[in-house]
Formats: sequence, structure tokens, C-alpha cells
Amino acid sequence: MKNKSMKHWIVMLTLCGITISAIGLPVMTNGVFITPIADSLGVYRGSVAMHNTLTLFMKAIMSLYAGILIKKYPFKLVILFGVLLAGISNILLGFANSILIFNILGIVRGIGSGLLAWVPVTIVVNEWFEEKHGLVMSIVLSFSSVTGAVFSPIFTNLIDTIGWEQSYQIMGLLIIAFTIPAIVIPYTLDPRDSGYLPYGYVEVDEETVNKKGRTIKREDQRGVSGLLFGLMFAFTLLQTMLIGVPQHFPGFAQTVNLTSGVGATMLSLAMISSIGFKLGMGYISDFVGPIKSTLSMIFLVAVASLLFIFFHTEGTLYASSLLYGAVFSIPSVSVTLLTKEFFGRYHFVRLYPILAFATSLGGALSISLVGYIFDFTGSYIPAFIFSLAVNLVNFGILWGMVRLYKNK
Repeated sequence: MKNKSMKHWIVMLTLCGITISAIGLPVMTNGVFITPIADSLGVYRGSVAMHNTLTLFMKAIMSLYAGILIKKYPFKLVILFGVLLAGISNILLGFANSILIFNILGIVRGIGSGLLAWVPVTIVVNEWFEEKHGLVMSIVLSFSSVTGAVFSPIFTNLIDTIGWEQSYQIMGLLIIAFTIPAIVIPYTLDPRDSGYLPYGYVEVDEETVNKKGRTIKREDQRGVSGLLFGLMFAFTLLQTMLIGVPQHFPGFAQTVNLTSGVGATMLSLAMISSIGFKLGMGYISDFVGPIKSTLSMIFLVAVASLLFIFFHTEGTLYASSLLYGAVFSIPSVSVTLLTKEFFGRYHFVRLYPILAFATSLGGALSISLVGYIFDFTGSYIPAFIFSLAVNLVNFGILWGMVRLYKNK
């Protein structure tokens, strides 16, 4: 069986499509819809953002069960069911005219999205790639940001020309379209069932290895520290509570007397830079490790938060948005790599779904939290102060995790 082939990279590309459908379209581009919908229906922005919150909350719930479902049922069947729920519910959002309907469809969309990513995607990457694992993981997860960067200005223009209703319908069709390759191209969850070995995997004779006194790759059958995992959960939840902040850049721009177009550009810049940060984190982690690369991302987000608080010219806002894009690399790439670093591959399948739950839950809280902060204070500055505080706290949490891990 081949351990390096074009098939491995085709699988990676189909996973990129799933990431676009599950996260990129329904989550990363939704910020441009919040203000137009709120103005159209005459409701609070926080109320409109609630259906996005419910999407992420249900995605969090499904993250706990997605791993179980893809073991019990065919992988492709779970993906098909998930994309139909996510795509059709997004199409129906274009016909919604009340917050109640928005929230119901947001729940359905979240169930579908949770069946697509993050857990299924990361499990497939773990199964298909032994070498270049960090790089491939960062490439796949970066496509959520690629989508935000490309489609945020597109949807902004569509909303201005044909309205948010038809724009939502187009989004739903795209959600279905980008997942089609993963469904129709033949491959299995375990590459061996498709006649392949994981990329770069070298089969080693067990008896020979044992004679040399080394353990065969169940490296990862180490014990799990409850305190360490608790800190990891807290770190993940807090850091993910910041990913909803860029979705409010269009609204923030208007509060500092700039146009919504400037805000959409800010959102796009954050998405574009997040691509580089995600790819860079995966690549750099292979050399300096996930801990140092994560600390560098936390530092950049803290600096961006300070800039947002004190400087509001168009140029500085663009620069701040570029730096703030680093926030997306932590819940996706960093958490995945830190989980493997602290707990090993053996425990990854069991523990990562719980952290994926924290990832989606934090994102769910973030989108509505920032919206309501503006509704009740009339400013987005408190949201950036909260962002700064979270990064300072998480710097301390990660330092504590490293100390605990080394002592253990």
C-alpha cells in the first residue's frame, strides 16, 4: 500500500471543501448580514446575532457526538446528512421574517454544521496523514478564513444589490456545492480500507521494535491529568469567545464614523491574515512546537485589541484587523496541536470532541455577547477591553499548563 500518493492530497482538498461549508460560509461571513437584517426587521443587532449563536451552540453539542456517529455509520452518510441540514436551513433563512424563525433555522443549521466539522475533519486528517500533520491540519482549517476573506465582500455587494434574503439563499446553495466532492470522490475514513497507508507512515515490525526495548507507537497511552485537561478546556473556551469579534467589524466601523464598506474590508483583512497565521502556525509548530507558536498568536491579538481601543483612523483599523486575524488560528489549529502535544494521539479522539464543544460554545457566546455589549453600551470598545483581558488571562493559563505538564 502506498504511503505517499496524489490520493492523500485529493482527500485534503475535499476536507477543505467541508471546512468551507461547515465554518467558512455559515460562520465567517455572517457578520455582514447582522446589521442589514437588524435594520430590515427593526430589532437589536444582538437579537439577530442570536441565530448565529444558536448555530454555534448546536455545533458545539454535535461535536460531542460526531465522533461516535462516524464510527457507527458510514463517514460519507454522516457528511451527506450534515450538509443537507446546513444547506437547506440556510436557504430557508432567506425566507425568514421573524427572530423566532431565524433562531429555529439557526439551530438546524448548527446541527448540520456540527456533523461536518471540526471533529470529523480533524479525525480524517489524523487518519490519513502521519507526516506533515501540522501543515495539512493548518491548510484544511485555514479554509474557513479563506472563505471569510473571499465571500465577505461578495455578500456585502450582493446584500446591497439583491438584498440579504436572496444572498442567504445563495449561501445555502454554496454550502451544498462545496461539500459535493467529499461525498462523490471515493475514500474511506481509514486509508487502509481504500488501499493506502497514512501519508509518510512506515510500517515497523513489532517484534523487532520490542527487542530494541522501545514501545511501539502507543506513545500516547499516557495518563490524562484532570487538572491539565480542565485548564485546556478553560483556555479553549476563553480564547474562542473572541472569534465573534471580527464579525462585528462592519458595525464597529459605523460607530467611528466610517462606512460599512470599510468595516467589510476590515473583516476581509482579518480573514486574509488569519489564513497566513493558520498556515504559519502549522508550519512553525513543526519547528518550535505548538506552545511557543500559540504564545506568539496570543501576543499579537492582545496588541490588536489595544490598537482597537485607542486608534480609530481608517489606516490603523486596517492594520489592527490584520493583526486580529491571529485570533482564528488559536481555536482551530493551536487547540488541535496542543491537544496532541499534551495528551497524545491515543487520547485525541476521546478528548478533542470535548474541546471542540468548548470551541463552538465560546464562539456561540461571543457573537451575541459582542452584539449585546453594543446594544447596551452604544460602543464596541468594552468588547475590545474584554478581548485584551482574555488574552492576558490565557497567557497565564498556558504558562500554568506548561509547568504542570513538565512536572508530570
